[in-house]
Amino acid sequence: MTDRKLVSIPAVDYLSLGYSALERGDHQEAVNIFRRAQEKKRSARSFVGLGRAYQGLGDLPTARWAFYQALEIDPADPDANAWAEKIGRLSVPSPSTGRRTCRFRAHKDFLEVQGKKGWRRFFIKAINLGLGLPGYFPGEYPVCKGTYLAWFRQMGELGVNSLRIYTIHPPGFYDALAEYNSQGGRLFLFQGIWLELPEDNDFRGEKYTSYVRRQIREAVDAVSGNADFPERPGLPHGAYRSDVTPWLAGYVVGREWESCAVRAFNDSRGRVAERYDGRFLEMEEGPPFEVWAAETCDFVQSYGDERYGANHPVTITNWPTLDPLEHPSESTYGEGLRWQGYQIAMDTCNEDEDVETFDPAKIRSKRGAGFFASYHVYPYYPDFLNNDYLNHKSPYLDYLRELKRHHGSQPVVIAEFGVPSSREITHWQRDGWHHGGHDEEAQGRVNGLMMESIRNADMAGGMLFSWFDEWFKRNWVFLPYELPAERNPFWFNLQDAEQNYGVVAAYPGYPSMKTTLGGKREEWRDAALVYSKEGGPLHRFGDGADGARTLTRLSAQHDEGFFYLCLETAAPVDFSRAHYLVGLDPPGSSTGELTLPFGCGVESPIGLSFVVHLAGEGKSRILVTRHYDKYLNEGTKKVRPRPSILGEWVPMQNITNHRRISKDQKHYYPSRVFSMSGLRFGSLDRRASDFNSLADVHVSGSMIELRIPWGLLNVTDPSSRHVLWMEGEKKTRVTEGIGIVACSYKPSGVGLLATATGRSSNLTDALPAGFAASGARSYAWEEWNHPLYHTFLKKSFTMYREILARIPE
Repeated sequence: MTDRKLVSIPAVDYLSLGYSALERGDHQEAVNIFRRAQEKKRSARSFVGLGRAYQGLGDLPTARWAFYQALEIDPADPDANAWAEKIGRLSVPSPSTGRRTCRFRAHKDFLEVQGKKGWRRFFIKAINLGLGLPGYFPGEYPVCKGTYLAWFRQMGELGVNSLRIYTIHPPGFYDALAEYNSQGGRLFLFQGIWLELPEDNDFRGEKYTSYVRRQIREAVDAVSGNADFPERPGLPHGAYRSDVTPWLAGYVVGREWESCAVRAFNDSRGRVAERYDGRFLEMEEGPPFEVWAAETCDFVQSYGDERYGANHPVTITNWPTLDPLEHPSESTYGEGLRWQGYQIAMDTCNEDEDVETFDPAKIRSKRGAGFFASYHVYPYYPDFLNNDYLNHKSPYLDYLRELKRHHGSQPVVIAEFGVPSSREITHWQRDGWHHGGHDEEAQGRVNGLMMESIRNADMAGGMLFSWFDEWFKRNWVFLPYELPAERNPFWFNLQDAEQNYGVVAAYPGYPSMKTTLGGKREEWRDAALVYSKEGGPLHRFGDGADGARTLTRLSAQHDEGFFYLCLETAAPVDFSRAHYLVGLDPPGSSTGELTLPFGCGVESPIGLSFVVHLAGEGKSRILVTRHYDKYLNEGTKKVRPRPSILGEWVPMQNITNHRRISKDQKHYYPSRVFSMSGLRFGSLDRRASDFNSLADVHVSGSMIELRIPWGLLNVTDPSSRHVLWMEGEKKTRVTEGIGIVACSYKPSGVGLLATATGRSSNLTDALPAGFAASGARSYAWEEWNHPLYHTFLKKSFTMYREILARIPE
């Protein structure tokens, strides 16, 4: 580490902020704020606030626990005593037995709901709802009744008629759904029954069968309001007393089944085709996995009928990887590599996309509420969704139509679809419907086009993924660099597509954004002043733009998702006559590149890992030193800054699609690589004419504001200050702070090169003053275990609502 002076933002009064959140009615957000306060000090007042937050969310048992925690610290605390007495002794109603209601059935092409005038079909307009609030993994079940109720009202405003959950949620979910629908709301439920894969790929194993049936029974009991689950790691607990079967449209069994597991199971049983004749479902003939799937779905309906006198429509999750269609463009990865001359081992199974089939069209209903097929279909993955349809006008629609033709009159639901509003693209799609790289408006537009395709393909409906942004998720491009992995929920990565699918943003900071990139000086009032300088520049050209090249201040601040900088000049910014460089050293080691780019003719006073080049729209980029670039060094297992004076600065890139070869070896499909270095100009102020949810830079007068995602600076976990440092077995190191320098130069008009000053360097100004190493500073921040966040409706919410309103039910 270095002995550079560290600067940081003022300490935050989390207790006061938490009580402010209570006053605003932001009880779910207040939970994290009070937990953050307890990281500093466990006080009676923090537990009282936490108890009030849970009380406001309708979670009385946890609220009472918090008040008693306060009393352990201070038995005389008047607020803790008053609130504990107000809650009093909690009683739980006895579970009810008897018959339950079923008003739904899977019929020809669609699901139907029974009303006063008989059965009528309805087109499913659903949303997928997860559990991973900021700061939590789903298995911690952090969402409470009050939040669910608020979400259901917003879902009603969106225009969805159904929601799908992947597993049993806490009792508060079912209480809220029953309350919402009983008070005039209309939101049908598709209850997921989550199943992990068997460890030995034996879907018929005794232990796995017991697990599957337990999961099914618990799900059916929970929606029937007839369950009591003890506290269990990674599983929900509590008393389930709200019967939501009047609104239960169906059960969704399982997950995206991995091809290797299905292949291994079918192979282990000799791929012998068998017939299944169950109580409610049947199948004429199919391989072992398909028979298992039919039997599992039959058990769902049989248990509901035996226990509650009602069974509901059922489906089992599928996806294009296992679809029953032929995909000529999709050879296996092993075949493609061998055909290109690579020697590879073939003794392990690779997760190839068209080597195994699961055909739910074979499963038929004998009696009861029926069976329907469901697929997760995104437009960008697998690769054959592009490559099979390169000459088609509408690849996504044409794939859906092929799928529907195969299933005939069996209802088919697209149970997941959508695009994320992430900064980066992580999988390419021919029409620009990429996996990421969409601002909020583009997200809404593409989601709407997909839903219209689903309707035009005569599907039974679609379930948009997803309701809100979940920070715990990780995409394959960024997964190796989000470390430690167990801390992923503690910070937000705008680069990661998987974290940005929601139509509701879960955004860092509370009660609002740290900065809206709108030229508002008050948003920088509490920022750390890294440098301040009076007087003129290092060099004057006397061309009327010396003020634009004179640097006066550099401020920094951060939140759970971004590192922010504000560079100020003596006169309004004019990129035609002034360019700026901000050098950054996130590892804080000074072990990096010293030579600045663009012919500046000077060495930095500290070793740098990154340089932000501010040169106007379309020209501004962030560059990384070659040795610290993940894309260039991925195969070396050594990604860390190294001492250099060579000026080897490179743009950052990621590969989204690897080269593929068709099965007949006649067609080659190129790999796809996208740059991450380009900086978008715009504002995060949703009322501004230049609003762009992916904005990196905003210029207003003499202020240049920057919002840089932590991951773009190779920070692998800002909550614990881990940065990328791959060397041998080591993958990260802890930084004390980010070293920062800045400078300006006059562009020569020859590319991006600096104009010669006739002096020893071509800089026109610098921070620290004179580029003195003794004046260099670093920005430091405190670690955290409970992130602050706030939520808002993205623009995609409004745009998707308009599309749904045009689609008849």
